[in-house]
Amino acid sequence: MLTASRIAKRCGRTIALDQVDFEARAGEIHVLLGENGAGKTTLANVLAGRIRPDAGALALDGNPLRAGSPGRALEAGIAAVHQSSMLFERLTWEENLALGGFCPDSRFLDLELVTARASELARKIGFALPPRAGTVEQRSVAERVRLEVLRALSFNPRVLILDEPTGVLGPAELAPFLDSLRRLRDDGRIVILITHKLAEAVAVADRITVMRNARVVTTRESSGASVAELARLMVGELAADAGEPRDAGVTGGTALAGDTLLSDDTLLADDTLLSIKGLTLDHDGRRILDGVSFALQRGEIGGIAGVDGNGQAELVEILAGARQATAGQVTIPAARADEASAMAVIPQNRDLDGLILAMELWENMLLSRPIRKRFVRHGWLNRKGALDLCRELLARFRIRAGGPEVAAASLSGGNRQRLEVARALAGKPRVLVAHDVCRGLDLAATAEVHRTLLRFASAGGAVMLLSSDLDELLELSDRLAVLSRGRLREVAPEERNPERLGMLLAGAW
Repeated sequence: MLTASRIAKRCGRTIALDQVDFEARAGEIHVLLGENGAGKTTLANVLAGRIRPDAGALALDGNPLRAGSPGRALEAGIAAVHQSSMLFERLTWEENLALGGFCPDSRFLDLELVTARASELARKIGFALPPRAGTVEQRSVAERVRLEVLRALSFNPRVLILDEPTGVLGPAELAPFLDSLRRLRDDGRIVILITHKLAEAVAVADRITVMRNARVVTTRESSGASVAELARLMVGELAADAGEPRDAGVTGGTALAGDTLLSDDTLLADDTLLSIKGLTLDHDGRRILDGVSFALQRGEIGGIAGVDGNGQAELVEILAGARQATAGQVTIPAARADEASAMAVIPQNRDLDGLILAMELWENMLLSRPIRKRFVRHGWLNRKGALDLCRELLARFRIRAGGPEVAAASLSGGNRQRLEVARALAGKPRVLVAHDVCRGLDLAATAEVHRTLLRFASAGGAVMLLSSDLDELLELSDRLAVLSRGRLREVAPEERNPERLGMLLAGAW
């Protein structure tokens, strides 16, 4: 049994854990649930030795564990897959896995042995390994997650802690992955899974612990638990449904005080706000995007479904100007001379592509050119104005932070995601490109982001929503397309169901 007793942790002015008691038994899958900032990740980091608590004790099978030592935790048999990537970006995936338990003698680097052992383990749990060429920085978020799971399992741990591993797995990958967790449980191991997907929690858990406001609310058997009951335990009351009429006002909820989500002077007479024609991308002898064409109209949410590694990340990079296409054209019709607010992009990897974690929150806000232009004049920065805007955004988007002058690294994963959404909309773009925008968000935050996207479209903007969550796409999208093996195919109305979409994602066109 793994036990944590009276664990307390304060981060600055924030109480991250408040006298938390937790236990997980051998041969069970124990799911941790809670809102963003409830303390789940902090507890997982304490158990894995990444964080030293201010008070409390840890034990495995009655033997005390040294807190704040990842090496000692690993020696005791506790391995973890953390929410933020722990891979070396400039190394290949084989080299990263060699730093795990696949290489029996650390003095000699046998990459062929590492690859063979990793391939066998990946086959058993239903994972696909990425191409051998290139470094980890070229891998998608889903590929990174798979590699981290493989590295953790390479140590043959007694306790496996998984912090939001399934958020970027496609439907075809999720079921085999959950089956692999069940096999680990049946081997007598302890599996601790943090997830925001309540249906997934009910399906796979033996026991469930719910946290709220840095405390444990309840620990209970999963049998008989309902999604609605768990949601009430997490947030007090079940979050309102995300759906809203398209003529709903744009001034409530997350709209900025005195503003709409979209400036009137950015709207166009022409209904087409984004046009993509014949977009093609070749890289390292592979065709990643193959003649992709797509258009977004004013007031429209265009959904693109796809499993990571099929060209979604590269498409977003091209739209963001971070990558040059081999062929094709992207057009955003000009409404005025200043094109700074034409498009905002919310990238999939918030920690590497979205935020600079060492910088303070208000400084991260200024990374947006439209926001920066509001507070920088002739080389002079209006620091007070930037701080005031950041405070307003923190309050409006319910971002749990100690204030605008704390580092982004101090925020939980879900609150970092909210920060990205707040910054994107504060620039008042005409087109919003959102890639897995709700990854790592709790139930209430997901519903709020969905409402925000609907309000943005109702105000006359256009949203390109790329997601691995089919339910999200089916709920929000006016039009839906599937991106598979670099080719885009629009989904007919009669095909808008999870079963048919699953087949299309697998390339069955």
